[in-house]
Amino acid sequence: MKKFFVIISAIFLMLSFFCCNQKQEHSETYLKALSYYEEGINLTSCPPIKNDSLLKALPIFIDAARLLEQLPEDMSKEEISLVSKTYHEMSKIMFLKMSNNTQIDALKRALYYQEMNIDSNMMAILAADLALTYSSTINDTTEIMHYIRLAEPYLDTTTDYIEPYLKVKSSLSMALYYIEDDDSSLMVERERIAFKNRRGLDTRRDSVHFGMMLYHTPGYKLEAKPYLLKIFNTKEFPEILRCVIMELLSEIYEEENNIDSMNLCNKYYETYFKLQEKRHLDNLQLDEQYDKYKVELEAKLDTLRKQKNKQKRIIHTSIIVLVILLASCIFVFNKKQYNKNIHEQEEIINNVLRQKVFAIYHKHKDNVYENILKEFNTFYPDAFEKFKSTYPHLTESQQAVCLLSFLSFRTKEISFILNLRENTISKYRNYITKSTGVKSLDDIIRPFIN
Repeated sequence: MKKFFVIISAIFLMLSFFCCNQKQEHSETYLKALSYYEEGINLTSCPPIKNDSLLKALPIFIDAARLLEQLPEDMSKEEISLVSKTYHEMSKIMFLKMSNNTQIDALKRALYYQEMNIDSNMMAILAADLALTYSSTINDTTEIMHYIRLAEPYLDTTTDYIEPYLKVKSSLSMALYYIEDDDSSLMVERERIAFKNRRGLDTRRDSVHFGMMLYHTPGYKLEAKPYLLKIFNTKEFPEILRCVIMELLSEIYEEENNIDSMNLCNKYYETYFKLQEKRHLDNLQLDEQYDKYKVELEAKLDTLRKQKNKQKRIIHTSIIVLVILLASCIFVFNKKQYNKNIHEQEEIINNVLRQKVFAIYHKHKDNVYENILKEFNTFYPDAFEKFKSTYPHLTESQQAVCLLSFLSFRTKEISFILNLRENTISKYRNYITKSTGVKSLDDIIRPFIN
């Protein structure tokens, strides 16, 4: 029994150690990934027009994602949130660098993880960003509308959170714009700007974006001018977008026959072409980095899946062994307990029987042995007959000695009951033990009463 408990304890300890070790490893992995994420955020928080931090940030976010993808399927909410935010940050870099193909993949992975948490703000933002990205690249109306419909139910839940609400509204308006639902697009954008004005927020950048939408909407080209001119009132614009807006203003001035203003805007052409060339090179670098990561990720995930399956098999096998051992222990324990109970019951019966046969002995009437045998048969019918059949070589006197020994009579008492000398009783005892192989005559009849 002790061996069983030792084995079970060992298995429990092994499983506990394994689980604790796994938990510690997961915690260390998460903390390291978090440090990478924060490092990337520090880089991307710098104004991209002043430095090239976006290109430096992407491999750092990739390192964070690599670590997070190694975590188990039953990740905590904090872990799920972090991996989703990491992919979202990647998508932002690709958006700013206009690398839209890889942006879609990053956004989908961000949405995949966010669906586990159902954070209303993030769900709305990610779905709206996907609608916008599809509309600006593939122009797949089915996909665009799918993500618009996915984002819309969360809009009401984001109104108390200004940033998510504005982000979703912006993405939806642009997505509607790209699928040429002009009226809906302009209406959503006007609502967004009005929302910011009501809260006293700066709308200069929004006005510029709205001007770009008006310019490309039939019938609104000249109306776009006052909105586009607000580009001169804000510095928080990527230089390449500033050049694009100057090109739009140049065409408006050309229609107005304002040659001086047109020439002023045209000076941005050279800068624009240089930035376009750099953007192209940056996109190649970004795509190469992310594509390499995707290949590594798929290989890593395949390896992890195999490892997880192996670990599951080990745990399942250990649990099965543990269950079997527990069942065996319970069985052994119950059997011993049963035997103990049977033995206790037997002893109670035997004590009652001994009291009765000793009462017969003390009366010293005739036929003492016959009366004792009769009483024994009352308690254990057929037991004595089975005993005699098992040891037919024993004489009736020797058989009587066995019965009386079982009933705890001493040699002197047996001698009186059977009317035999004590020396004869001792010789019978020696003969019986040698011929039957029984160590003690006290137990020779016990097997036949069970």
